Amino acid sequence: MAAVLVVSCLIGVASGGHAQHASWTQLEELWHAEYKAVEHIKAVMQPVAELGDVLKTYVESWEALVDGLEPHDWGSEDPAAGFSLLRHVAEGWTRVDDALQRIKSILHNIEFLASRPDREPLPNTDDVAAASEAVARLAHVYRLNTTALGEGGLLVLDPMAGYHHPLSANELMSIGLVAVKKGFLDVGVQFLRAAKSRASIVQLPRLENMLTAAVKVHDHVLEVNGPRSLVHVTATAPYGSLGETSHTEGVKASVVLGVDYLKRHTNATWMLERRPLVEQVQVERLCRGEDLRPPHVTSRLRCRYATGGSPWLALAPFKVEQVSLDPYITVVYELVSRGEADQLKKRVKSHLHIPYTPSGSDSLTPAVEGSWSLKHTWLQEAETAVLMDVGRRMRHLLGVTLDNTASEPYMVADYGLGGEYSAHRDTHGPTRTPPHTHIGERLATVLTYLQAPTQGGRTVFPWVGAGVGGTAGAAMVWWNLLSSHEHDFLTRHAACPVMRGRKTVVTKWVGYVPQWRKMSCSADPSRKVMLPWH
Repeated sequence: MAAVLVVSCLIGVASGGHAQHASWTQLEELWHAEYKAVEHIKAVMQPVAELGDVLKTYVESWEALVDGLEPHDWGSEDPAAGFSLLRHVAEGWTRVDDALQRIKSILHNIEFLASRPDREPLPNTDDVAAASEAVARLAHVYRLNTTALGEGGLLVLDPMAGYHHPLSANELMSIGLVAVKKGFLDVGVQFLRAAKSRASIVQLPRLENMLTAAVKVHDHVLEVNGPRSLVHVTATAPYGSLGETSHTEGVKASVVLGVDYLKRHTNATWMLERRPLVEQVQVERLCRGEDLRPPHVTSRLRCRYATGGSPWLALAPFKVEQVSLDPYITVVYELVSRGEADQLKKRVKSHLHIPYTPSGSDSLTPAVEGSWSLKHTWLQEAETAVLMDVGRRMRHLLGVTLDNTASEPYMVADYGLGGEYSAHRDTHGPTRTPPHTHIGERLATVLTYLQAPTQGGRTVFPWVGAGVGGTAGAAMVWWNLLSSHEHDFLTRHAACPVMRGRKTVVTKWVGYVPQWRKMSCSADPSRKVMLPWH
């Protein structure tokens, strides 16, 4: 317990900040803003340094002149003192004036730098702690290359895959301490070991103490609570002294999918005590690229061209890939062009903020708290021609009504450093009421990638056992409701942490109420809703 207290006292919990790590768009803006600030600093540095030297020399000359004199002696008629005063001012002030004139030419630089905190949100220690947690989660989910981490301070899956920025000993230490604090105990030990391997002689004693404390915490939690819970992760074996021994990965747990999962809904104990951890573990496996389904399920999936029965799409049908048949999940390729995606990203760039839900035309409701690292904004279809074109394509392909009065606005989300969204469902009920009664529940979800990451960032369905890596311009489509209007529990999904690259998506939820004239009702209340061209 003492070791736990030691590590807990080393860092604080992030509670504020601007969450700038939550959006790569805003991190990109910070890169450019910092470049501009440093250029202004460079312009200021030499004149300010020269002014400091000149002023220092001038003051020293004055102090030498009045050394031993009292103020009442300054008016004395000593010819030597009078001469020294004249020479001090005549020669010295010329240099002071020249230096001050050079400073006047950089006053705009100084004003630019002084006003920066008023002009833009600057990251603080809370932002660093939040980013440290995001990096720790990346290391946990994707099992980063520990050799590259220890030898070069690199956050990589493959150390041979291009350039990667090396982390310093202090940065590795910061991430390691936050990892321990947040329950990523195995990751915390690994980062502190990496920090120790890159530490200077001065840093080494402190890092050894931290590593010893972290190892004690890790081994104690492993012994008392086992290797995994909702709030902690350890290695499968204790580290021992200074964490120098390696560990092996445990045996993979059996998966719970589909009907097996639905049957367990009647088991209140399992749903309360076991379901959250099983879901979390299956999400992480899917994030790493696994498909949890047996071959006899995946072998039935097909790809095809589809028009949705629309003559308008007959000459240019969409390429459609089936991801799952139950629930019905598909990927529609090339729904959005690269140029359209760029226009949308530019359109929302300055409007990204922490999540909220539009509750009406004039009010905003904070979104239900979840585990996310993203920023987003809402757009009405009529606000941009791109969304009007995209909406027209979806209406023809899906055979649904999608105008502003029949669905919620489009939500554009930009994921940041390790950006993720934990498992959730898109429907509101039964505990939450849809914000618009004339739109109703979210019948279907259309999630379109405007930009896809190069590593990580999959959209995964833990109770289906499937995931999609994402392709720029492609849209994922799935149906959230049964014919009975009950939500389909299997459509719970998660956005995996973004490892490398950018992830920007636009989501459209198809409202239930306006579709009753468009879609036939089934006599079987448990029937799954599918695309008409299935």
